[in-house]
Amino acid sequence: MVTEIHPEDRPSVAGQRAENRPVNPAGRQSDHSLWDPLLGLMPLSSPRVLGGLTDRLRAHWLVRGMHPCSVTVIRRPTWIQTNLLVFRLQRSTRTVLVKHPRNERAADALAREWEVLRQLAADDRLDPWRQLLPQAVGYRPDGPARMLAQGWLAGVPADHLVPGRPQDLQRTVTAALSFLAELRRASGHRQPVAERVGEWVEPQLKILSTEIGWCRSGEGAAGLEALRRHLEKGLAGAVMTQGWTHGDFHPGNVLLSEERARVTGVFDWGNARIDGPSEIDACTFVLAVRGALSGRPLGRLIADVLRAGDLPAADRALLTSADVDPDGGCGDPTVLPLLVWLWHVAGNVRKSPQFGRSRWWVAHTVAPVLEEASRWASARR
Repeated sequence: MVTEIHPEDRPSVAGQRAENRPVNPAGRQSDHSLWDPLLGLMPLSSPRVLGGLTDRLRAHWLVRGMHPCSVTVIRRPTWIQTNLLVFRLQRSTRTVLVKHPRNERAADALAREWEVLRQLAADDRLDPWRQLLPQAVGYRPDGPARMLAQGWLAGVPADHLVPGRPQDLQRTVTAALSFLAELRRASGHRQPVAERVGEWVEPQLKILSTEIGWCRSGEGAAGLEALRRHLEKGLAGAVMTQGWTHGDFHPGNVLLSEERARVTGVFDWGNARIDGPSEIDACTFVLAVRGALSGRPLGRLIADVLRAGDLPAADRALLTSADVDPDGGCGDPTVLPLLVWLWHVAGNVRKSPQFGRSRWWVAHTVAPVLEEASRWASARR
């Protein structure tokens, strides 16, 4: 349930304190550039010494003056996610989710998310699903206490997948894909993709070449160019749905009812677009479920698709049942998964430069796809 916080109850901004040094979003060298080789060796999941204590102290400082209220820090298990301090703020019967950026890149991500939340709220087509979307409550873009507050969404996280309980798994996937199908029908319309390639592909490719060092030369650059040619060719004749696209619709961003029969909330809309390729959300969810159950990263799964020339039969069946053409509307079953991968990778490195610096992440999520794309392109000549 989304509960409104009245203006007088919203967190206030006060105090002066130096923020973390900014990370340049344009890809030019930052103050941390000398440390990049070392940062690239660090794991994406890393315990933070005294992190829980300092996060609680910081959260209480951010909402000082609002007592009595309850503050619960939401654990961010990975080193990447600690760019944001996220906590639940409760006062009487009202509850909001608060996000506080630790650096400039995270602040940019919150600015984008705030704008998306406002667009969602203004779109009358979404009224039947209003309670499933985070409500924009308040945004403080400046100062040491900058933050974004949004309505709290209740439900069971969809990423609690248990292979030994196939009925729960089936209900989870069915509920998520049904929600997407309804949203796609309400907000989208099918149209030729050729005119949208410049918006749906080129900015994402530029982010990869700018933020990931391995993609700037040699095998990485060759793979990126092969990927560009393949997507341009495939999408030139494709017909897809242009409409609301979450852009990161994996089980970790979806909440379900206790019986897992319906979606009760979808959050983290920072990568969303009102005019995106809507079909990628369903494909993202299906691939994310496969990855969670197999323990394999997305890059390995997409490389498998390129080698086989198609998605696994079970994934094709799920997409078809959700009224999504697994052949991407162009007869090429590799185009839709590649577009999913491109938006996923670009969204991650745009939010946090640590992804592009991580040798482990690049080796498992980026390199397998670009290496296979390059070999695949050569084999098809």
